[in-house]
Amino acid sequence: MPSAFPSALLGSGQPLTLRGAGHSCDGQTVTDGDMLVTYAPEAAAQQVRDLGDGLIEVPAGMSWYGLERHLNRRGAAIPVLPDYLHMSVGGTLSVGGIGIGSMGYGMQVDHVERIQLIDGTGTSRWCSRTDHPELFRFALGGLGTVGLIERAVLRTVPYHRETHLHRTRHDTLNDLVEHTERIAQRDDIDVYYASVRSGMIHSATGWHGSGPERCGGEDCAIVSDLSLRGNYGTARTVAPPPDHVRLCTDYLVPAGTFAPMLAAVNASRHRVPSNRGLDMWWILIVRRPSDAVQFPFTPVGTAPVSIGVGLYTSVHRDPAAVAATRTVFRGLLERCLDLGGRPYLYGSNDLDPALTERLYGTDLSRLAQLRSAHRLEHVNAHLPLARAALAGPVLSSSSPAAPIRNDQCRP
Repeated sequence: MPSAFPSALLGSGQPLTLRGAGHSCDGQTVTDGDMLVTYAPEAAAQQVRDLGDGLIEVPAGMSWYGLERHLNRRGAAIPVLPDYLHMSVGGTLSVGGIGIGSMGYGMQVDHVERIQLIDGTGTSRWCSRTDHPELFRFALGGLGTVGLIERAVLRTVPYHRETHLHRTRHDTLNDLVEHTERIAQRDDIDVYYASVRSGMIHSATGWHGSGPERCGGEDCAIVSDLSLRGNYGTARTVAPPPDHVRLCTDYLVPAGTFAPMLAAVNASRHRVPSNRGLDMWWILIVRRPSDAVQFPFTPVGTAPVSIGVGLYTSVHRDPAAVAATRTVFRGLLERCLDLGGRPYLYGSNDLDPALTERLYGTDLSRLAQLRSAHRLEHVNAHLPLARAALAGPVLSSSSPAAPIRNDQCRP
């Protein structure tokens, strides 16, 4: 919960920036003259309510680590967890939430029953598929542009401590692509992830449960509490030196189009002015439930199955090096859009008005109307989505607008 009463803060009319845990946000939750509204998660566990039938009510300021530990002791679990668990529930729901469990369960927002949302007048209301459904859709994945998520009711699944994890080493990127596309067509797998780093290409496929039937070869291990292990046993990028800046981004494309997306990444890897180029690629599959809500701004659109590639690098703080990296990311973003995909907005994306309108179309106009109707013009006004919505359709402008920058880094 915020340290001050949240309704009073949002209803004050003062310029506000909303922030969850503030992990790796690289600019988008940094304020410049705004009041910062954040969470104090210390007492959050005492505020979790078991509603029965697998539903729990959670304060938005609670960390996923604290929530998962709380649930595991009671025989339940969150279907999809991020790989860094000390982010806040509300903050991650505000970007969509993907992880290794997305192979079997979609995005985190696909498992939200309802949210308590505070608007710019200080009014608090519960929103769901049936109550204030438009606010529900725009809030989840909407980066706090339609209000502050105060509490959330989430659907849980039974807790399975053990995961049968099959690891595969791939000799070529083509082999990885073919393998990933085959896995994406299956609906009987709980976990999938892959990584490319330093010439090594690995993937892992997993099933939850304690039975011995899944593991019979040397490539399989039974892993306890896989999601709580954080990095899933793979080497990830460490904090960059003080004179470097970390830039990372994620692109998700519909299954069946992963080959051209990864080919574009591969062709661009040495254009990044870093000793290692694009340091690491992290690959996930997102299979959404058949009855999933279509959220306007999440990284997965209407495709039932998507494949995501996350790119991680650190470059010298020299402006030319940073600009060159952003140019590479911009080209990859345009390729992603050409393939029918979307960026994960918790990443480094330079979104100019034309590109933002191409991505979200009439949803930007509706966002502007919702922000006006609920007196939210003073909340997160610096964010690319809010600025693009305020600018209106690009075709109505007589002169080109400056790029809208979205700088964030998913862990």
